[in-house]
Amino acid sequence: MIAVELRRAFANKLFVAALAIGLALAIAQLVTVVVPYGLGGEWSFWRTGSKGFYPNSLFSSWMGATSYSLWSVLYFFVLPLTACLPYADSLYADVRGGYAANIVSRGGAGRYFRAKVIAVFLTAGTVGVVPQLVNLLGTALLVPTLQPEPSAGTFFISSSAMLGDLFYSSPWLHTAFFMVFCFVICGLMACSCLVFSYLVANRFMVLIAPFLTCAIAFFALGGLAGYSPMNLLNPAQGSTVELSIVLVVYGVLALLEAVFLIWKCRRFEVL
Repeated sequence: MIAVELRRAFANKLFVAALAIGLALAIAQLVTVVVPYGLGGEWSFWRTGSKGFYPNSLFSSWMGATSYSLWSVLYFFVLPLTACLPYADSLYADVRGGYAANIVSRGGAGRYFRAKVIAVFLTAGTVGVVPQLVNLLGTALLVPTLQPEPSAGTFFISSSAMLGDLFYSSPWLHTAFFMVFCFVICGLMACSCLVFSYLVANRFMVLIAPFLTCAIAFFALGGLAGYSPMNLLNPAQGSTVELSIVLVVYGVLALLEAVFLIWKCRRFEVL
C-alpha cells in the first residue's frame, strides 16, 4: 500500500508543478544574485578581495543566506503552500470520493493511514529541499567556499540567530541542519492538511489552511513572528528564535497531529 501511495504522490502533475515553482524561484535567485557575484565585472574587486573587502562566499550568496533577495524571501514565504500542493489534500479527496473506504475494506485503515502520512510527508519535504539543493550546488559552481567571517559584514546570519554560532564555526553542518529541518517541518505542515481534511468542508481550504495559519502567525504575532515557518525555515532568519522553543512547539504540534490521525484511523475502522 505504501508503494501505491508513493506512486500516486510523486507521479502526479501537482508534484511537478510544486517542484517547478520552487526551482523557478531558486534559479531566479541564482541569476539575479549569484551570477553577478560570480561573473559580473562590477563585483570583480570584491571577488579578488582588493580594497580590503572580504571575497564573496558560497555561505553568503546562496538562497539560504540572502535575506535581501526578493526570490529568497518569496521562496520561503510560499513554502507552506508549495509543500502542501502535491498531495496534502488527497485524504480529503479519497474520503469524499469513496476511494478510502474501498482501500480500507481491503487492507485496513492502519495501513492506509500509515501509507498516506508517509507519502504526504515525503512529497512535501522533497518540494521544500530539492530547489535549495539545486541553488546551493549552482552557487558552489560560481562562488568560492570561504569560511564565514563575522567581522566581514557580508554574512547576514547573526550570531544571535538560531544556531548562529554553528554557522560561523561549521557552516556546512549548519546548512545540513537547516536542510533536514526544512524537510521535517514541510512534512509536518503537509500532514496538518490530513487533520484539516476532517475540520474543513472544502478541498481548497484544506490545501491552503497551513499557508493561512503560517501567514497569520507571521504578520500578527509581533515578536513571536519568527516562529512561523515563513521565517523559521530560512537560515538567514529575519527574527531571532530559540531552538529549544522551536523543538517544544513543533514537537507538540507533531504529537497533536499524530494523536488526531490515530483517533480518526481507529474510528474509521469502527465505522
